Amino acid sequence: MHRARAALLAVVSGTAISLIAGSAIGQPTTYGEAMRWYEREANAGSAKAQYLLGLLYERGTAPRGKNPEAAFRWFLQAAEQGHAPAQFKVGSAYQFGAGVAADPAKAADWYRKAAENGVPEAQFNLAYMIENSLAGRMPIDEAVRWYRAAAAQDFGRAKLNLGYLHFRGLGVAKDDAEAWAWFRAAEANGVEGAGEARQRIEETLGPDDLNRARGLAKARMTP
Repeated sequence: MHRARAALLAVVSGTAISLIAGSAIGQPTTYGEAMRWYEREANAGSAKAQYLLGLLYERGTAPRGKNPEAAFRWFLQAAEQGHAPAQFKVGSAYQFGAGVAADPAKAADWYRKAAENGVPEAQFNLAYMIENSLAGRMPIDEAVRWYRAAAAQDFGRAKLNLGYLHFRGLGVAKDDAEAWAWFRAAEANGVEGAGEARQRIEETLGPDDLNRARGLAKARMTP
């Protein structure tokens, strides 16, 4: 759980910086001016502005302080309009109790909306919640489905978890060559622990299985 949250927070921080900087082109250039501009547009119903205003409150940028409750309210307004990144943020808020009382079932519901809209972080978090029964019991093949969707978008931690599922035979056939391939793909993404997991399995594979694993890995790695 802690590793998943750390990965999540890293994604959020990078996204906030790039979106705020990108949106400021041709718009107000200071945080204070940006906050006022976003508030005006958000109050007028712009989902994008609501989302960006939520990011500013989440980060605590001047002239307003950090306000998780305000961030959640703006994220929710944008999410209810179908804004996919905002749907992910609402799911995250409900999962970790950021600005709202924690509610795993609601977190899973919002992650599902964002996942269906193609957000890989939401696909991963939803799969993780399903795998670990964090929002009630759901079929494990649903977790496999969403891990695969995130992995198809080159989300490294999804590749790592698919490796563990194949190693354990959970939701998929137990297949050490498949596990090796997913661990190798995650390793290529720089995911912590992937290389060690691959090496442990490699010691148990015969030459034929290892050759098959290497071939499978090529299809799972970013060109």
